Amino acid sequence: MKTTNFSSLESHFADFMLRLSGHPGPELALAARLVTRQMAQGHICLDLEEFAGRGVLLAEGQEVICPELGYWVDGLRKCGVVGAPGEWQPLIIDPPFLYLQRYWQYEREVADCILAHSRLEPQKYDAEILEKDLSRLFPWAAGTEDDEPDWQKEAARKALANRFCVISGGPGTGKTTTVARILALYLQLSGDDAAGRIFLAAPTGKAAARLQEAIRHAKMGLDCAPELKAAIPETAVTLHRLLGITQKGRRYDGKNLLPARLVVVDEASMVDLPLMAWLMTALPADCTLILLGDRNQLSSVQPGAVLGDICQGLRDGGLFHVLAELRKSYRFASRSGIGKLSRAVNDGDGAGALAVLQDDGYEDVHWLDIDGDVSGYQQRIVDKIAQHHNRIMHAASPTEALQRMGEFAVLAALRRGPFGVEGINQLASELLAPRDALYFHGRPIMVSRNHYGLQLYNGDTGLILPDPQADDELRVFFSGENGVRKLLPARLPEHETAFSLTVHKSQGSEFDHVVLILPGEPSPVLSRELLYTGITRAVRSVEIWGAKDIFTQAVSMRTSRKSGLVRALGEG
Repeated sequence: MKTTNFSSLESHFADFMLRLSGHPGPELALAARLVTRQMAQGHICLDLEEFAGRGVLLAEGQEVICPELGYWVDGLRKCGVVGAPGEWQPLIIDPPFLYLQRYWQYEREVADCILAHSRLEPQKYDAEILEKDLSRLFPWAAGTEDDEPDWQKEAARKALANRFCVISGGPGTGKTTTVARILALYLQLSGDDAAGRIFLAAPTGKAAARLQEAIRHAKMGLDCAPELKAAIPETAVTLHRLLGITQKGRRYDGKNLLPARLVVVDEASMVDLPLMAWLMTALPADCTLILLGDRNQLSSVQPGAVLGDICQGLRDGGLFHVLAELRKSYRFASRSGIGKLSRAVNDGDGAGALAVLQDDGYEDVHWLDIDGDVSGYQQRIVDKIAQHHNRIMHAASPTEALQRMGEFAVLAALRRGPFGVEGINQLASELLAPRDALYFHGRPIMVSRNHYGLQLYNGDTGLILPDPQADDELRVFFSGENGVRKLLPARLPEHETAFSLTVHKSQGSEFDHVVLILPGEPSPVLSRELLYTGITRAVRSVEIWGAKDIFTQAVSMRTSRKSGLVRALGEG
């Protein structure tokens, strides 16, 4: 029996569908409940085939058996609120998938845009000039010890030739370095008028700031004319800002297109399905879109695994000409424990990953067994946080404090419990916060709800510090697209203390040193994608604290989110 408990939201949605339906029945009631539950668990749609003929447990404690697939589909098609693809009904059925209308629309818009851009004729350049420029900007040749091709050069070739390209690669593979060279080539081949119509974006302010800094640093080392180097844009913005998203709607959409010829989106694995659809529908037909990301990372907190689905769909559809993978890491050498550990986790090799963690020959990875040792673990982690907090407190300026904030992070898989961020943050606050103080010097915060007016979004992190320009009154400082900015604590949108972060919330960030805390018992949240994402947030060292059996079990578990995007691209 597939045990699935239903919340009151699911019951209310099912009741609403039954009231709208001209032919209400148990097939609709059950499907409406299930599609709501699947959305809450990160899926884009309900796979009717997965549940057909199986038992589910309702919130009221009643067990019901789902209909057989054919009978279920027929019943849904007759109920009056379920339409075929392209029809305007609250629910859309595209067997075996059942969608909420708007999510079917989002998925279709993304697939249609990718397919349309991927099928356009390759852009025409003088082949001799192109090869000469590629060789100049990518001077290292293939023929290394393992005889690897120059993956960055091949990615540039694909990005320049096509109106759509995905460049996927792990940490240190040079995604932004490659893009800086692509931008130089694009400007040289397209002419001066293209410069003002190139946009760089990322899902969060933190990720946009990192992209901006990476492009600024990479372009300084380019072998090209100074005027061309100066023309390469280095300002990156959030996707929300790029599209002009506010509570009232969007500035750029299918009716008012973004005035762009080239758009680069970094950290694309963090982009959820609605945001990706909004972006793609706002692009002119002749605009080039380049998505950068790591397809092996965790997907967005919101429903969908868009980048992973796009990569798989492109493979299934034979659209290899728009998919580039960077496979050589320049950050992690062959003897890097972080590099070897992340590869073992990615390969699902739990025993191999644990062996790396426990191998004293690797100085950048460490394992701490905390199986059952809750009190000892708590003291250790609070000591680590206190040491880091002390460095932040003694920074010479808010800018330096924010930089030091990025030197160390405590990441957890869960929110609740003694091994979750809420428990860790409470322990740290009890030690480091003045009694009964809500806002205090050195308190790290994370925004938990978008505030379009303040240009602050869910996941943005900041520090509460004395402001030397305001008689040392407390302000909240954020690293943003245009440098450090500040605001009064009272103006903060919904937020929480952030001495510790969930792995999900750490996406788009890098830290010199990371401590990754695993829960004391198995959890459906634990997966190899979560471990890989947590490990690869570390640049210099990572420690994993947990129980060995929990760790190896997590490595064996893959995250699976249902959607029809892979099918739409594969069959397109």
